[in-house]
This record gives sequence, structure tokens and C-alpha cells, in this order.
Amino acid sequence: MLSRVADSLYWMSRNIERAENNARILSVKLIQMLEASDEETYANHDWEVIFEICASIQEFEKFSHSDIYDGEVLINYLAFSEENINSITTCISSARENARITRDHLPNDFWEIWNDFYLYVLESKEEKWSKKDIQNYLQRMKMASLTAQGVIESSMSRGLPYRMIKIGKWLERADKTARILNCVCKNIPTSDAEYQEEYYYYWRTALQLVNGYEAYLKQHPPIMDPKTILSFLIGDENFPRSIKYCMDHVREAIFELEEGKVSHYSWEMYAALDNLMDEFNEVKIKELSLQELSNFLNHFQYRCNEIGQIFSKTYYLVEPVNTSYKVGKTQHPHQQQNMESRSSMKYQIEHTNKFDYETVVDQSMNTIRLKPTTDEVQRLLSYRTEIQPSSLTKEHIDLWGNYVETFFIPEQHTHLEVKTTSIVSIQRSPFIHRIDYSPEMKAIFHSELFRLHYLSFLNDTHYTYVTPEQVEQVVKAVGEMDNPVQFSIDVMEHLHDTFTYNGETTDVNTPARESFDLKNGVCQDITHVMLGILRAKNIPARYVSGYLYVGENSALIGDSATMHGLK
Repeated sequence: MLSRVADSLYWMSRNIERAENNARILSVKLIQMLEASDEETYANHDWEVIFEICASIQEFEKFSHSDIYDGEVLINYLAFSEENINSITTCISSARENARITRDHLPNDFWEIWNDFYLYVLESKEEKWSKKDIQNYLQRMKMASLTAQGVIESSMSRGLPYRMIKIGKWLERADKTARILNCVCKNIPTSDAEYQEEYYYYWRTALQLVNGYEAYLKQHPPIMDPKTILSFLIGDENFPRSIKYCMDHVREAIFELEEGKVSHYSWEMYAALDNLMDEFNEVKIKELSLQELSNFLNHFQYRCNEIGQIFSKTYYLVEPVNTSYKVGKTQHPHQQQNMESRSSMKYQIEHTNKFDYETVVDQSMNTIRLKPTTDEVQRLLSYRTEIQPSSLTKEHIDLWGNYVETFFIPEQHTHLEVKTTSIVSIQRSPFIHRIDYSPEMKAIFHSELFRLHYLSFLNDTHYTYVTPEQVEQVVKAVGEMDNPVQFSIDVMEHLHDTFTYNGETTDVNTPARESFDLKNGVCQDITHVMLGILRAKNIPARYVSGYLYVGENSALIGDSATMHGLK
């Protein structure tokens, strides 16, 4: 599965879980505001806690120091604000966009449920809602999430897409439970005798926010004992919102994702999960003070964010924005980068070749390589070949991974026309800049097996060969090759800075060693030079061609033309 698909499924799941959790938390707060009596003092002064759970302390402070500080403004910010990246409406929209991108990996019922709810939210956007209307909206949000997740469980095959969805869900849920408990611990007074009433109120609220009040009462007496509640919400192996339950399921899903294997790219993720689970086993919650528990939860939130980042790095997902963690100032691992910049763009490409012969051709056999590939940054949605005179094509994949079509025309003809139409979905993915050159990767890179596997991408040709002296010039400019990924990026930037794009100095037969000395040429020449340099350093590289289009009136050299590049 492509990393961009995995990324969209993962963040779709996290956004749905986040929207449901925030809706439940805000719903509990609204009910408390209506029912507040003896607890009114606490109910009217815990907006800071709600913001710390659903947004951030910094955002709350902006409101508390302004002239518009009231419950209605705070509710609207958490529920509907487009400026709030973690508002319920923003999460709904982000989840819907991710679902749209990955529709062919999801059950149709799931898309219909979530898209219908998204349209309902859009239609209701401009309405002036009362607190009762907002409560109904929050209830619909929770039901939409539960129904959508039910479709996933009942209709979706247990393949890679399913695993990515589940991992996103369990990581988000574990983080939210820890966040709620951490905020409650920080706001609980330490004197048992003086503040029993606040104890009851805050611990009952914690259970309600995690949706564990009913489950807790079925297992324990209706006494709000802090240690019992914390033990239940942190370490209960059977409650599906306890931290341990969630992390156990994250570990299980990754184990199934990797088919039980630990590889050079996944060992760090396994190690982080196993270390965290070892800490769970070592901590005896009922023996810790509230301060010690608060420190433990602080540490867990940091580790949970860290595991999310390691997971993103392992599978080349788009890393969260603003993931820095500050003790005492809880922050969310925010949603992935701006959806507008990440959304896939569809392009229709028509390529037509026409041949007119001076004399009649009795018959002809031809080979074409015009079918786009699917990789980390693009996805082929459809492809069609039209040939005149009519002929059927036979397809195979060559040594370099290209789609190759051959066709035979047995009849006489003086004109040949080949037209291909492709629809491709493009999505930006800066994964190359985030590849970690680990010791395991270094051992593989220097192995004989690696060299033999990529031999076809290591051998020079007449067009790509550059002299050892020319290679040494580049090495002096960019430094020795210690990390092949970084070295490749540095060489690319060096050639970009030192070569002048000029279509008059070279032609299609100019070899790399000549264009290197000229420091002039077109895409083909610069690509040939870079191929020669990388291959001289045993870095597999190949020549690719395609199209580059970034918009009308672009100042980018070579835009809207056939491009030649490196891979």
C-alpha cells in the first residue's frame, strides 16, 4: 500500500476518533452546566480543563484575557471554529477529505455515512444554534462515529488498510485518555479530608469524559476512589478505553501489519512500544501518590506522541504539525498538514504520436512506453491506448519496472497514429527527506546482495559516464558520501546551482562528461550527469521521463513540457 494512502487512512481514523471524543467531552460539559447546583462553583470554572483536553492552554488564555469570554463563545470555538484545527467540525471535514482520497479502500457504507453527516454539518453551518441544538449536534456526531466504526468492523477485510485505521484509532484514544487523567490529576487538591466533594465531582467527570462511568460502576462500588478509578482507566485489560488496552491493540495491529517480523525499518517502533509496555508492568498504580501518577501520565503522553512520530517515520506518513510536548502545557499531536496542499490533484494526460511514411509500409511491429507508473507521489487511475490502423497491444514490465506495450500491424499503411490517455492522481510526499539512514540500512547498502539486486541501476552507459576527475570535483563541493540519501540531495542542489539551463549548447547525443564541462544543457543533460555521479558512488539511480505541470503562467523552467529526471 502506498504511504500516502496509509497516511490518509491513519489520519482519517484519528480525526474521527478525535471528533467523537471531543463531542463527548463537550456534551458532558453542557450537561454539567445545566445540572450544576452544589457543584456550580466547579462546573463554572473548569473550562480551562476542557480546553487543555480538547485544544490547548494557550488557546484558552487568549479567551480568558479578552472581552468575549463566555460559555457560548468557548463552545462555538471547540465545536465549530474553522480557526481551531482540533474543533469538531474541522476534524469532521479532515476525516471526510481523507476518506474521499481513499474511497476505493473503504466500504461504500462507510463513505455514505460519513459524507451524509459532513453534508449535514455544512448545511447547518450558518444556523444560530441553542445549547439544546448543539447537544443534538454532538449526539449526532457520536452516533455517526460509532456507526462508521461499526461498518469498518463488520464490512472491511482485515488487510493493510484496516490495520492503519485501527492503529490511528487506538493511538488517538490512548492519548486522549491519558490527557484527561493528567488534567484531572493536576486539578485535584491533595488534602483528602478538606476536598472530598471536589474529589467526587472531578473523578466522576473523568469517568464520564472517557465514557467509562457506566462500565466502572458495573465493576466497582459507586465510590469515587481515585486509585481505583486510575487503575481502571490506565491498566484495565478489558475496558476498551483504558490506556493499556489501547496500547496492547496498537502493538497487536503492528505485529499483524508486519506479519510478525521485526525488520531493519520497524525495530525502533517495536522497541518503543515494548519499552512503554514494560513501564506499565512496573508501575503499581495504587501505590503511587497523585503527584507521582501525574508525572507518570505526563511521561506517557510524551511517549505516546513519540510512538506516533516513530510510526509516521517508519511508514513515511506525513508527520504531525506542532508535536512538541511541554510538561504542564498539554498539546495535541495536530492533524496532518493543510489538506488543501495535501489533497490529490487529478490530471488527464493525452499523448499523441503521428507517423507519415513516404512509401507504403507492408507491416510494422512497435513498442511504446507511455503508461504512467504508480508510486509514492502519483497513482494511475485509468489508461487507454488508441492505435490507427487498429491493433491490439500486449503488455509486460521490463527490467527497469516500466510498462511496455507491443503491437503488430499486419496490413499495409502509410500513416500510423498512437494516442494514449491517462488519468493520474498526484499527491505531494516529501518522504525522501525523512529517510533515516540507520545502521541496518547502512549494512544493507554496502552488501553484495544490494549491489546485485540493483545492478541494472548501477551500470554506466555512454550517455551517463562521467570521469573520476569530474566526480571528485563534485565530492569536493558537497563532501564525501557518508549518507547516500543526503549525498544524493546535496548533489542535486549542487548541479542545480552550477548548471545553466540552455537548449542551444547540447543535443540528444551529448554525453554527460561533455555537458559536465560545459555546465550547460537541458533536463536530459543534467540528469545524465547526476546519474553518472551517483552510480560512481554505488547509489542506484535511473532515468525517468514524464510531465511537469504546476499551473498557468509558471516561472518554473521546463513547466508544461515533457520532463526528464532521476529516480
